[in-house]
This record gives sequence, C-alpha cells and structure tokens, in this order.
Amino acid sequence: MTSVRRAAARETFARIGAFLDAHDFAPTVDHFHVARCYILGEDIALTRAVDDHIREHGRLDAAFLARPVVRELLGPLHPERIAELADALAARLAESETAFRQGQAAASDYESALIAEAAAVDADRDGDADGTIKRLLALTNDSIARTRQLADQLRETHRETNRLRRTLQEARRAADEDHLTGLPNRRCYDRRLVALVASRQPGSDHCIALCDVDDFKAINDRHGHETGDRVLKLVARKLTAGLGAKVLVARHGGEEFACLFEDCRPDHAFAALDRVRGKLGARSLIDQNSGDGIGRLTFSAGIAMLGDDVAATMRAADAALYSAKRAGKDRIVIA
Repeated sequence: MTSVRRAAARETFARIGAFLDAHDFAPTVDHFHVARCYILGEDIALTRAVDDHIREHGRLDAAFLARPVVRELLGPLHPERIAELADALAARLAESETAFRQGQAAASDYESALIAEAAAVDADRDGDADGTIKRLLALTNDSIARTRQLADQLRETHRETNRLRRTLQEARRAADEDHLTGLPNRRCYDRRLVALVASRQPGSDHCIALCDVDDFKAINDRHGHETGDRVLKLVARKLTAGLGAKVLVARHGGEEFACLFEDCRPDHAFAALDRVRGKLGARSLIDQNSGDGIGRLTFSAGIAMLGDDVAATMRAADAALYSAKRAGKDRIVIA
C-alpha cells in the first residue's frame, strides 16, 4: 500500500505543478493550497470559485486570491494566521495589564498627594485653607480625569481582546476541521494520537482504524465532484453515528477516514466498524443530479493496536487496509 500511496502522491504533486504552471503561479503556500484543494476536490466552494473564475477569465490570476471568498477559505487554515492572531491577542492582554498597573499607580499617587496635603494642613493650622482646598480639588479632578481615560482604554482593550479571542478560537477550530465533512482533520487526529500515547495508563488498550471508500475515483469520474462530495459526507455521517461519541472519527485525506477507539480491543472495534460497513452497503445509492444509479457504497478498513510508536501503528493499519483491498474490498482486516 505504501508504494501505491507514493505513486498517488507523486501524481498529485505532478498535477499541482502543472496547475501552478498553467496559471503562472509562484509556488507559495496560498497557491499550493488552492491547487491542492482544487485537484483533490477537498472543498466544493473553492472548486466552484476556481471554475467560475477560469470560465470568466481563462485562467487564475493574482486578483483571484484577493477575492473575499478565497481569503475566507484560505486564511483560517494557515498556522501563520493563527500565530498572528495569538500575537495580537497577547499584545492586547499586555496593554490591559499595563493599563491596570497605570491605574494602580495613579491611585497610589493620589493617595500620597492627599496624605501630603493633610500633613501640610496639620502642620500649618493657621495657613491658607482656601489654597489647600483648591489644591485638593485640583488633585481630585486630575485623578478623576486620569481614571476616566484609563477606564476608556480598558474598555476598548477589553472589546478588542474579546474579538481577537473569538477569532483565534474560530481559526484554531478551522485549522483542526475538515471543511467538507465537518469532521476533525488529519492534523487534529494525529495530535490526539500523540497525546493519547503520552498519557497512556498501564494496561489501557487503544486501537485505530483506517477506512477507505472503495472505488471512489470511479464515482468521482462518472458522477462528478459534487456527487463525490455528497458520498464523503454520507460516509462521515454513517461512521460518526454508527461508532458513537466515544470514537474519534476524522477525515484523513481524500476518501480515507481514520477512527480512534479508546479503551477498546481490536475485536470490539472490528464488530462496531463492521456493523457500519454492513448498513452502509445495504442500500443502493442514486445520483441526485442525474438520477443515475451509483450502486452500493462500501469501504475497506484496516485495524491496528495503538503502540508507543504512532507512525508504526499507522503503517500497520495501512498494511491491514491494503490486505482488505487485495482480498476483494468491502471488508475489514485486523493487523
């Protein structure tokens, strides 16, 4: 399976290179992301935006990336954007802390000035009472003005901090989410695996499964990307509903889904996954656009125990998936 994946990856990179060359795009992160999403059909909105622009202008250009819909699709996905938001949020929090310290200093200064004036009055009981009162009033007015200024600054900083915090949360969520299916993406899944291995308790058993939709390329080629997207969404819903909330289901890329079964033996994971496989393949699907029959929808899967080496576990599940494909598809194999 590894050699097949490498061949597929080489083909994808070749197509991305051809896409960038055709539109005279430099190999930047944004350009690469547009090409990859379009070629793999990972985001229907982006695919439509590309197709519409090509129909209207012949090819993509710099103006295309500046369109709000494209920036909205691209922006949340980049770690650099998340870092920018985090830095801005940290700066705003620092401003709040500075304003708070300034408020404390102003209050301390006012208190010191009042004490000094009171001492002066006490030392010179026959002195200028009116002058003392005027000085006290001036100190009070100055303190009120500084307090109001700091309060306004704190309110503005608070509003901006809340806005940045919400944006940062949305960006982080978007960076961990597959935009087509709404499932966690590969980045989120891999991070969860690493965390689970790091916090594993003695005697705990976890396993993973890699599921690949059978003959998905044929569905895409025959019925189009829109139908292919609906098929992926259907599989995502069936896996999520059938396996339950305790199982993390993620889109691992293309037509492949990854499942994490915590505190679960492989035979139990097999039984749960096989029930989903059976229900999914029990009916024949129809293309909503054309009315043509799609046929039975099936998937193959490989299951492996989660060991201390996450990469080795993934390779074992991948090898089991390949065995299921070679054995005729529509089946599950335990490594």
